[in-house]
Amino acid sequence: MQTASIFQNVTYQDKKPKMDLLLETNGSKEYRLAFAKGQYLKEHKTAASIIVEIVEGNIDFGVNGSKISLTKGMLVTLESNVPHDLFAITQSIVRLSIHKKD
Repeated sequence: MQTASIFQNVTYQDKKPKMDLLLETNGSKEYRLAFAKGQYLKEHKTAASIIVEIVEGNIDFGVNGSKISLTKGMLVTLESNVPHDLFAITQSIVRLSIHKKD
């Protein structure tokens, strides 16, 4: 059994979002991304499907040239190899779940 807190020991970086691995199992990884207001995570793809949850704040989530505004409590899923980017409208905490067995 493992435990972690999404709210403990949160730190922010000046230039880019801070990414911390919180938990890992044989089938998944759970990350916390801490965004200072205005930080941008450039367009990228993941090799596995993901779930993104906005724990605090407001994120513009870009997929294939369109943007959606995600706020606290909202979730979005993406299959592997879908280009996406994130921009922090406000200081934000994002939970990223990566499913390794895809």
